[in-house]
Amino acid sequence: MSMSAHAMATAPLPDELDVLVVGAGPAGAAVAAQLAGHCRVALVGRAVQAGRAIGETLPAAARVILSDLGVWDAFAAQGHRPAWSRRSLWGSSEVIFQDALFDPHGAGWHLDRKRFDAMLLEAARSRGVPCLVPATLRSLQRQPPGAPMRWRCLIDRAQGDPAHGPLELSCRIVVDATGRAARVARQAGAEVRRDGRLVCFHAWVEPPSHEHAGTTMIESDAEGWWYSADLPDGSCVIAWQTDIDLPEARRLRSTADLLDMADRTALVGARSVGSQVLEPLRVAAAHEQWLDAASGADWLAVGDACLSFDPLASQGLLNSLVTGSEAALAVRRSLAGDAGALPAWDAWIRPIRAAYRSHHEHYYALEPRWANETFWARRQRAPEAGNGAGVIAAPASPSERWHSSAGTRPA
Repeated sequence: MSMSAHAMATAPLPDELDVLVVGAGPAGAAVAAQLAGHCRVALVGRAVQAGRAIGETLPAAARVILSDLGVWDAFAAQGHRPAWSRRSLWGSSEVIFQDALFDPHGAGWHLDRKRFDAMLLEAARSRGVPCLVPATLRSLQRQPPGAPMRWRCLIDRAQGDPAHGPLELSCRIVVDATGRAARVARQAGAEVRRDGRLVCFHAWVEPPSHEHAGTTMIESDAEGWWYSADLPDGSCVIAWQTDIDLPEARRLRSTADLLDMADRTALVGARSVGSQVLEPLRVAAAHEQWLDAASGADWLAVGDACLSFDPLASQGLLNSLVTGSEAALAVRRSLAGDAGALPAWDAWIRPIRAAYRSHHEHYYALEPRWANETFWARRQRAPEAGNGAGVIAAPASPSERWHSSAGTRPA
């Protein structure tokens, strides 16, 4: 059954809701699934994108949050590829090897993102959450103070929907899970802040061999850095992160251009040389982004809508799951009469960004070889002691911060 047909099979949206979740990605699905059975909640969002999706790696620490969401068994049954090792060439010409056998959390996973995202959405749907997918939020209108329904929402349904046409409904709280677009937050009056010009050029290929199966590769160069991981279907992604205004970025026009560059690398070239192109070149925004306020009295933002990381952090997907799950607790407190629950969400998000910034600066400072190049000079604001060679490891994850901060959770 197609995603749109499946969405039509769910319960219809009522005219009045306690909570409307806008966004059908991991963060939105996590919020909706955790609110199911506790309030009148519905989800609207765009369909899962056609083709492959970037953002394929999930750290092992995610097992905790997947269990809390009640989807661990479904996730394990999907057969995502374990990420057994990491090879990094960063800070020196020596390749650093990390084996998941020595990681207390074990191996993470290289995901089939389409199946993963669909599994999370199905978790919300199976718990009785009406899911209108695909659909888009056209507008939000805040109602007068004292009105029991704080928001009037106008939703555009998909062309294939038998009830095609705009849908109006009212709700008490809106959750923004629209990713970097932050559509709800913007309409609620929040301002989007950003740092940098980072973009990710990426393509999927069939590698010449599977010698490096289960291995994540990270490699720096003068104008950015490379990432590669293999996926459950045997393909692999090759991605180059750089600033959009730099010379090489302006010259990139095709997958062939990207692979020509990758072929000249010492590490990622093991996958690119002789590979078969599977899809055209894509480019995606990868800069850090956040909101001046991640919540208000009657709304909050989760996932990339509230905080988007540089992909070097390897925490974007985990952050979506954790913030989605935790936001549901804040929403429940608000619905129970705690007027400070949603405004406090912004204060809960801020330390996550502060921790991320600290790790971000540390890992970029580990690469001294191109300190005079524009890409690196923009990120190395203060040199650190040492020879610069080091292991590129994921910083402390949002879930680790959550579990080590008893008493600070937003519920």
